[in-house]
Amino acid sequence: GKEPAAAQAEDNKESSAQSGQAVSSKDTIIMASNVEPATLDPSGLDSASIKRVYCQVFDQLFRYDGSSANIVPYAVESYEMDEDNLGITLHLRKDIVFHNGDKADADDLVFTFAHYKGSSIGSTLDFINFDDVTKTDDYSVHVGLNYSFGALLDSLVKVSLFSESATTEKGEKFGQEPVGSGPYKFVKWVSGDNITLEANEDYWNGAPAIKNMIIRLISEQSVQMIELEAGTIDVALDPLNSDVADLLNKGSENLKVNSGGEVVVVFMACNYESESGIMKDKRVRQAIAYAINTEDVAAVAYDGTGKGATGLIPPGVMGYDESLKENSVLTTADVDKAKALLAEAGYPDGLTLTMVNANVITYTRAAEVIQNQLAKIGITLDITTYDDATSSSMQEGDFKEDLCIRLVNINGDPIVSPYGTHFEPAKGVVGGRNVSKNANDPETEELQKTIDELKVTFDQDKKEELLKEAQKICNENMWWIPLCFASLNEIQNTSLKGNMKVVNYEYMNKAYFE
Repeated sequence: GKEPAAAQAEDNKESSAQSGQAVSSKDTIIMASNVEPATLDPSGLDSASIKRVYCQVFDQLFRYDGSSANIVPYAVESYEMDEDNLGITLHLRKDIVFHNGDKADADDLVFTFAHYKGSSIGSTLDFINFDDVTKTDDYSVHVGLNYSFGALLDSLVKVSLFSESATTEKGEKFGQEPVGSGPYKFVKWVSGDNITLEANEDYWNGAPAIKNMIIRLISEQSVQMIELEAGTIDVALDPLNSDVADLLNKGSENLKVNSGGEVVVVFMACNYESESGIMKDKRVRQAIAYAINTEDVAAVAYDGTGKGATGLIPPGVMGYDESLKENSVLTTADVDKAKALLAEAGYPDGLTLTMVNANVITYTRAAEVIQNQLAKIGITLDITTYDDATSSSMQEGDFKEDLCIRLVNINGDPIVSPYGTHFEPAKGVVGGRNVSKNANDPETEELQKTIDELKVTFDQDKKEELLKEAQKICNENMWWIPLCFASLNEIQNTSLKGNMKVVNYEYMNKAYFE
């Protein structure tokens, strides 16, 4: 029942011309992804394969602006927090037009939150009261919160704007044929082969200079590199670390590395509830940490492009603690100290530990190095490897093994991830994504208090302080042993300009070929 927005579209075209939108020498960009998304509905799953497409087709309410921690309003023009921080009023831009021709308004924003309720992403937004989303004028909505949440804006980056009419009309087909308001419109999805998009000429933030976007599904990363060198694709979204290292070392006139920032932390989780019960002893966990040289793990796992981790927050993220590098037990192995701790824990002759691992090259390489390092202190590491999906479901369920290796890409505020999901003790026994399942350890009380305080802290300096405190508690207890810091990289044609990669979000609306 909305009026088409033809007049608005004409205004947008004019303003785009006036703003000096870049002209592109090529009208099609071809990007290669190694994973096919399960759905193109942004509320479906929080995965890189979906974000690559939905950031083009949908407008996010907020988005990252040049760095992983800098969050700005996007589809939302402005906002106000309630005085008690238990609600937020969002004011939608008045010039957003969906791909079906409808103008976006407050009804669509109310519908958006209703659509997220009960969804995969919605389940992580448990602080939003989905029943308390009220239209306050034609373009404004008040959203109630179940509890004050200092990382609210960071979480709202995950929320894309939905058209009530288009989403309802498409029904079950929406995940395969999405309709958004973003810089590109969905054209077709050939399963196992490619997803094709075309420029939204009426986009409120200026029509994209590149008219067509093809995301090819190339599972073999080595093949992505071959095609990139041959010029048949413009961006390899999932290059091998060895190819990244090679390019960084040798340089190239035609190709360059584009980094989403040093926001990755790989860690080894010690399963507090493992069948053996061994991981309940802090001294054993500490002995493992003393035995590991994380610089060696990172060098092998990331082909020289990663760094040995010193804590659970990497350098590109708020809360990184430089001081943890000094006298770190992680970056230099101390075999004698490790053996003494094992003996104190009652294992003077060593012991056998079990690990369930994913068949991902980074993890398998890291596990081999760790296996060799632990052997030096008398620990035999028995590793069982499964495909990624199987190992993840095992680890997040009731897995019996002592150890597992995991990775977190930290999007902005660490209270959302990792501390909000992976490392929160309260989610340990019931599962969640805290694979250490350490909620029954009395020593987690101090960490839980720190996390609870973080959740209601809006002051950035105080947040930094609390994040550093949380890491020190974790480094003392070693429920999660940090292994590697790394960047999320892609390799692209040097003539491609104006695209922005932040963590695993790809913003292409200002991209052009020189």
